[in-house]
Amino acid sequence: MVFNSLSIMSTTYGNAVIAEIQATIAPPVKGKMIKGLCLCYSIVLSTFFSVAVSGYLSFGNGAAGIIFNNMVPVNGISFVPRWLYLIANIFIILQLLAVAVIYMQPTFEVLEGKTADIEMARFSFRNFLPRLIARSCFVIIATILAAMLPFFGDINAVVGALGYTPLDFVFPILFHMIVFKPSLTMLTFWLNCVIIPVFTIVTLLGCLSSFRQIVLDAHTYKIFANI
Repeated sequence: MVFNSLSIMSTTYGNAVIAEIQATIAPPVKGKMIKGLCLCYSIVLSTFFSVAVSGYLSFGNGAAGIIFNNMVPVNGISFVPRWLYLIANIFIILQLLAVAVIYMQPTFEVLEGKTADIEMARFSFRNFLPRLIARSCFVIIATILAAMLPFFGDINAVVGALGYTPLDFVFPILFHMIVFKPSLTMLTFWLNCVIIPVFTIVTLLGCLSSFRQIVLDAHTYKIFANI
């Protein structure tokens, strides 16, 4: 459970990857990237981590993937008013829509590259209709799959373990050492030498624990289960 939680928490740092990519679009890269990362990590610590820590302090290992599920049980006393629960779910939907718009763009680019006619205008009927159909079908399929497999926390753990943990904590440091070749006498060199193997082990253990959790939860979850 510990390494599964670490994998889920690492997905929050994946939001900083967008800032890093956008900072490389136009110079100067270094100044903008530092400002973007500081802002991103400040928001992550003040929002995601505050909820994670307070949720664990309140409910322990019984904390659900969506903390409001603990506060508004199906059969029991509600700890929050229903209107607050409704507003929270509305904001969750808005957040997921915003995230989807960003993270689905590479997929949409591939789909539209296969169906679009480059000789015609971008928003012509010939290009607009295939774009609308392709995007709609992709979103519908993704939504159906997400509803069929209600492993939100477990899927987050898999994505965090396989993607965000090495992408945030291993590869950047490794590339930095390869490119800049810090001196053996520098504290940065030895600190990086500690971070790389530690988070490599965390990545491996996170992968094992996240897949194990999916296998365990598969025995209790049902397709299109209302959780």
